[in-house]
Amino acid sequence: MNDHCRVVKRDSHSRVALGELQRKHCYLKLYQPKSSLQRLAFRLGRGRAVQAFDNAALLAASNIPVPEPLACLRVQGGLLLVTEGMEQGRDLKSCWQGEELMTPLLLAAAGSIASLHRSGFAHGDSKWSNLLWSDNHVYLVDLEAVRACSPGSAAQWRDLARFTVNAEDLGLPSADYEGFLTRYCQQMDIDREAAIAAMQVPLGRLRRRHQGKYGQRGARLV
Repeated sequence: MNDHCRVVKRDSHSRVALGELQRKHCYLKLYQPKSSLQRLAFRLGRGRAVQAFDNAALLAASNIPVPEPLACLRVQGGLLLVTEGMEQGRDLKSCWQGEELMTPLLLAAAGSIASLHRSGFAHGDSKWSNLLWSDNHVYLVDLEAVRACSPGSAAQWRDLARFTVNAEDLGLPSADYEGFLTRYCQQMDIDREAAIAAMQVPLGRLRRRHQGKYGQRGARLV
């Protein structure tokens, strides 16, 4: 990865890079074991890389916008996840900080999250950095925590709350957020006030956690 790819992120237990495989742009993530127990799980073909690959395949089969899963390999040092790479893709947080026109991005994000929820899944960590804008679509990434659930379940309201508290932290204007929420409610065929009421419990927890970690940032949007 160091010699043939562009490493974009690394820490003590993972490495993320963009590269080319068989003339196809790819995203590669190396998961390294954090313990002897996790090392054993990797040898048995278990772990976050496998979960992310399986979840991506499941969502892709349901026509939910995710990068195409290409391979999950056991390699020296850990497990390697390979998915479709989007050379011009940027996550929503980067787009916002880069002063992109946010209206089409937020509407596309609402559609992608609603598509996930209508199909009976929750993302588990729907922060802005896990929503990738590319070719006028928003793709869901970092799929390790995806789970099947009933539409309207608590896990789905937590997804909406996670997106909302990130919008608050980043200082998104209320009018822009309203566009996102209106599109999501239309796609889900639910009432706006009902959606706001349903996400209040997870939203309160996330706000308290973020305030304790980062201090007060931004204004409340709902």
